Amino acid sequence: MAGRLTFLWTRGLPAAALAAWLAASPARTQELATKIWDIKLGTPVAALPLDQFVDPACGTNGGPPSRVLARFADFALCPPDKATGLHEVWFRYDDELEYVARARRSEIMIRLYQANALGGQPIITSLLIDDSGLVQGYRIVNDPRAAGGTRIEAYGLVELFKGMVAPGLDCTDLPPGPGERPIDDLFVKQSCETKADGQVTRIEARRYYKQGQFVVNPNDNRITENEFESSARIEVYRPAAGK
Repeated sequence: MAGRLTFLWTRGLPAAALAAWLAASPARTQELATKIWDIKLGTPVAALPLDQFVDPACGTNGGPPSRVLARFADFALCPPDKATGLHEVWFRYDDELEYVARARRSEIMIRLYQANALGGQPIITSLLIDDSGLVQGYRIVNDPRAAGGTRIEAYGLVELFKGMVAPGLDCTDLPPGPGERPIDDLFVKQSCETKADGQVTRIEARRYYKQGQFVVNPNDNRITENEFESSARIEVYRPAAGK
């Protein structure tokens, strides 16, 4: 991946040769198009595209990875998720082609091969797996570690998420909580849910200042950085028995 790219780059491989390397890999490029929502519920862990879904670790409800796993088959090492009763396994998409595109400094190719992002937002992806090793759901959450200028628009992912699922979502615009305030006159606090045929779909979007967050710190009059809530998440799953 990055190591291979470094070798190609430091050896002075011409841009034309890098382009030829990309062009010579149409089958691999097509494979990399497989995304988390393409995995049918009930798919065995062994049938996952393991060359594309890499670096598995225990998930943290859409947050950063925790315990590193040697392979997806070790999913049982992750404790059951409290909300779903399923084992959450974080992973990332293989990004070798993205690294090659970045070596070429091609913005078009970077956007084409950008792996762990959606709608221009870095994302966190995780699969939800039952005790028998079948994929029963997934989560996608915007990555809160993104730069403020990018993350401020993360709430907009909600429209992409809504387009990924069947119609029939029941959406509610929630009122501000204590101390919550709009950002530039826009307040977003929406939760959507639908349940059908044993499957649960939940989508959320947030955009506001939390209590204690300000553009300018009232204590020292300094402009703050990244102090706001702007987020979106989707989870689609068949809950474990009893959930």
